[in-house]
Amino acid sequence: MRITRMLGMFAAVALLGSCNDKTVSGIPSGLEVYTATLNGANEAPTPVTTTATGHAVVTVMGNLVSWKVDIDAAIDSMTAGHIHRHAADSAAGGVQVPFTVAASGVGFTGTAAIGSATVADSIVLLMRAGRSYVNIHTKKNPGGEIRGNLIKQ
Repeated sequence: MRITRMLGMFAAVALLGSCNDKTVSGIPSGLEVYTATLNGANEAPTPVTTTATGHAVVTVMGNLVSWKVDIDAAIDSMTAGHIHRHAADSAAGGVQVPFTVAASGVGFTGTAAIGSATVADSIVLLMRAGRSYVNIHTKKNPGGEIRGNLIKQ
């Protein structure tokens, strides 16, 4: 049901974009798109050695934040995923948007998290300021196994 609702939201955004003359590169006016490349080398303060990699796409429309996180190489036993805020020293920051992890098996590859949430203005401002990242946690690396900064497209 959640995936159906998410797909419906994306379809609604696409429809809004097709009806709106104020689009740039096919992106509806008011829709912000952020992406992150996830890997163990991005973990801070200590990089993690892992073959797992991933890609996150996060969209913002007003205060509705939607995400899709795909894992491109095998990851073992995901426990959580989040959008975090950067701490002042670029170390681990606080969780801003928790994800519901879609799958967490041994050697998992595929869509790890998909969903949406209405968030506070402060979270959207952190994303716009380049002060947020996506982190996927596992049993082996509870502080995070793969991480990537969210970059506005």
